[in-house]
Amino acid sequence: MFIFDQLRSKDVPVKIMVLFIICCFLLLSAKLWTLQVSASVSFQDRQENQSVRAIRLPATRGKILDRNKKPLAVNRLRFDVHIYIDELRSLFREHYFNLKKGRKMNRSEQLKLGKEARYQVVSNLTMQVSMRVGKPLVLDRKRFHKHYEKRLYMPLPVMQDLAPNEVAKFVEMIHGLPGVGLSVNPVRTYPNGEMAFHALGYLRREDSPEDDREVPFSYRYRMPDYVGIDGLEGIYDRVLRGAAGAKAIRVNNISYRTSEDIWTWPESGRNIQLSINREIQLAAEEALKSNGPETRGAIIVMDPNNGDLLALASKPDFDSNKFISGFSREEISQLNDSQLNRWINRASGSGNVAYPPGSIFKIVSSIAYLEEGVIKNPNKEIFNKGFFRNEQLYPNYSLDDTAPSGNYDFIRAFKLSCNSYFIHFALTPDGQTDQWRQGKRILIDWGNRFRLGQKTMQPSLLAGDDLPSPLREGKGYFPAVGNEYKKENQYGKKSRWAAGDVANLCIGQGEITVTPLQMAVMTAAIANGGKLIQPRLVLNVGSLNPDNESSVREIPKKVVKNLNLKNETVSLLHKAMLADVDDPDGSGRGARVRGMSIGGKTGTAEKKVPTGKFHAKTGVRLFRMDHITWFVSFAPVESPRYAMVVMVESGSSGGKVCAPIAGRVYRAIQKIEGNNEKGAKLANR
Repeated sequence: MFIFDQLRSKDVPVKIMVLFIICCFLLLSAKLWTLQVSASVSFQDRQENQSVRAIRLPATRGKILDRNKKPLAVNRLRFDVHIYIDELRSLFREHYFNLKKGRKMNRSEQLKLGKEARYQVVSNLTMQVSMRVGKPLVLDRKRFHKHYEKRLYMPLPVMQDLAPNEVAKFVEMIHGLPGVGLSVNPVRTYPNGEMAFHALGYLRREDSPEDDREVPFSYRYRMPDYVGIDGLEGIYDRVLRGAAGAKAIRVNNISYRTSEDIWTWPESGRNIQLSINREIQLAAEEALKSNGPETRGAIIVMDPNNGDLLALASKPDFDSNKFISGFSREEISQLNDSQLNRWINRASGSGNVAYPPGSIFKIVSSIAYLEEGVIKNPNKEIFNKGFFRNEQLYPNYSLDDTAPSGNYDFIRAFKLSCNSYFIHFALTPDGQTDQWRQGKRILIDWGNRFRLGQKTMQPSLLAGDDLPSPLREGKGYFPAVGNEYKKENQYGKKSRWAAGDVANLCIGQGEITVTPLQMAVMTAAIANGGKLIQPRLVLNVGSLNPDNESSVREIPKKVVKNLNLKNETVSLLHKAMLADVDDPDGSGRGARVRGMSIGGKTGTAEKKVPTGKFHAKTGVRLFRMDHITWFVSFAPVESPRYAMVVMVESGSSGGKVCAPIAGRVYRAIQKIEGNNEKGAKLANR
């Protein structure tokens, strides 16, 4: 052969040239082998990636049900109209050539005409859908072009959330329209509107972050999904949301769809069953609204025997559905009203919101005095002058009393909320005027026993999962035993305790703030004989099917502490609280309900609130005094099943505002119980 003949040649330059050619040939052969054999898999994968579009598929969100499995947050079917653009290619081509006919155009003009032709075809199709369904619709030009450039492989949504009659029209009249389809998607809904807004929370559309449980690849498109914000929707989002799936769409070289494949099916979220009774919750919210549409307050109804929260109402609130359907300008203005502050869960004290308890703290003071033997004889009378003055402890100072002047034993002092009676024992626990420090120790000790200044709910550990507390709960403030100094004031200064501070503390003012939830725990403890029970809002976390009990995980009830109260103390306090409601002169008589024995205590406290203004010279923030009104109660007294707390901001007094509201709720409960008994009798026939 020629090459080998040249190698045998004696001409050295020729030999070198031939060897060089052979080497190049060998290198080329090796490269071709690498490309065809070794790297073929890599090229195949690259081609695969170029032709496949990964789509994230959201899971169906778990339901939130009340204790009787009635819906509080569920999913409804939403019917949407889409246009599948890849099915319109022939129409695009036909319309383009019709527009181009007889016109001479350069490349740029042709591209522009093609773009316009596509828009006109889809716009005309959209108009036909609109006319046949009877729903006004105009295709947005920019939105269409963006979809065509970025998401050609996905159907174009043109009409969302069709009403049942519109769906019927679509099915009947849409025949013959190419590329038009109807999709059915689950969407969150709250069938009771604004009810339990703060407990349930709300959702926000979220299409960007990826869950660490999802398939580890990048999505070309994420189907609309929602993430829970605040309340149970937010705190239990991972449980409710489930796990997303993935779909693969194969496309051709110009991004038109050729086929679809499900890679991973979505895993539905789990249901959550609450302790809330929907009927009692509704009754509580209606009772609050009876005080006015802009009432700022809270109602808690709790089972004192197991801690179940039967109602957790906070006003003002908002409709959770609006966070999905959208707000009007007026609704946005209402939502951002700083005076009403609809975002705050006043029942649980979210955002560290807490209130002075006023005279309802006299329940703790009473227990402290009775258990420590400060009140040795509850029948012994103390004279009230209509004000309290002690020159040794209060030089040049007196404290007015809302109770009329006269003699007071324990029960009369309790039901008429006589400040002088309780201050007397707080400052002179041993009958000596210099014993106020002992009174301080007793009050703070028993306040700590009731776990004031601490959160009432703790995370629940189940099956290795650290389930969070179901509420963003505030702690309020209560001093610790042995504190020499009071907490810092608004200027950051500390001051030592004085007799006046102890006098304020025993009547629920001064160095104390609480949440309605803390007061519900306190009231329940009085009702059940002295057991501090952890409030329970979530009963269980279960499967998608509420009737399937196999995978249900129960949230246990928990007794946090037994106060070990004397029977005499509990009995006397029950008697005093019953007198507060039943007696004609009781401060809580507005809560009376025929056929139900109710024990209660009213309270009215003063709280400094910022005005939003500042002093012109000093620049110091200006405050005004606001009234915080309370009524705590339990019923029936002989065998308590309900403990209730009513709190209203800017009220006149606990007896005039909160007690009648509680009476409304108790009457509703009475009716609910009656209906349940009738239903049970009918079922047993």
